[in-house]
Amino acid sequence: MGNINFVQKSNLFSYTATRCLRNEYYHNDCTLCIDICPKGAFHIVRNKLTLFENECVECAGCIGSCPTEALEIESFDPNAYAAAYQHSEETPILSCKVTTPCLGVFDVEHFTVMALRSGKNVTCDMSHCSGCVLNTNGVLEGSIREKIEETNRFLETIQSPHRIESIEEKEEESGRRALFRKGFEKVKESLSESSASLVSMTTAHHKLPDQKMPLKRILLKNSLKEIVTELEITQFPESTPLFFNKQINFDTCTNCGECTQFCPTDALFPTSDKQGIYFSQGKCIGCGICEDICKPKAITAKEGFDLVSIAYERSEQLVHYEMVTCHECRCPYPYKGGDPVCDRCASFMKSNANMFTLARDL
Repeated sequence: MGNINFVQKSNLFSYTATRCLRNEYYHNDCTLCIDICPKGAFHIVRNKLTLFENECVECAGCIGSCPTEALEIESFDPNAYAAAYQHSEETPILSCKVTTPCLGVFDVEHFTVMALRSGKNVTCDMSHCSGCVLNTNGVLEGSIREKIEETNRFLETIQSPHRIESIEEKEEESGRRALFRKGFEKVKESLSESSASLVSMTTAHHKLPDQKMPLKRILLKNSLKEIVTELEITQFPESTPLFFNKQINFDTCTNCGECTQFCPTDALFPTSDKQGIYFSQGKCIGCGICEDICKPKAITAKEGFDLVSIAYERSEQLVHYEMVTCHECRCPYPYKGGDPVCDRCASFMKSNANMFTLARDL
């Protein structure tokens, strides 16, 4: 693809290559948007994700699948919709026929934000999904249902009384549904005129300098701040698809710093003296780059999450080393006890022990 610093567009739909995990790290194998796209508009070219604009139908079904918000559509911003959901005069039903594009535009973060901020159950109209022309082999519908289930499991875990509900049967074009239909054009006009700032909310966020965090994750953390003081339990031993935890083995870590350099959201970052590593659970999006890039495999996943640490973006120091000078090569290295010899020199001496024995005998 050559230079990856560009935005590919298909009319209203856009893909920003610089925010894609596959371009952030060459060996990343994320295929979420490829797997969900009903028209096969995404392709891997030279191990980089590229959009074939002529194949894209701008359904927006892939947008919620992207962990880094590299996919957007100008006509609808799921972050803006989730943020404004609580202010709706009448709690709207999420429906591709009335209020939103394909429900695949939302992620677990969006559903959770809407439930937590509104203090109500969120209803999704799933009655059209199974017969939708975009629902090839049930993939798109399955993805949406999985996100709803993950959201409900998380809400249940934190003992929230609210859930994401679904409508499974089609309603006749009468009564309340008909009123929704009639007012839809007015709603669209209102959005374009009075809510232009909301439509561009995510775009504006991405233009902020040094902003690496997906906006949906920031909205979720801010939503947790509003409720975390009311929760009886804030620390949970189990894992969740929303939040990820890490641990670093002190004995095998070499403090090379590659995990902190390649972390796309700065969830892993060095201590001020560069002799240790901090981890912020609220920033981690579970991309797996740190675990893959670590040569000694010192970084591994860890179960459990702490809502207070996540909401207030607290960091935990995973490792810290005393740097000493190796007696052999005179280079500083993280000291772990024993003779002051770095791993490289120790390995070299062990591999070439016979050579050193012969040298002494001469």
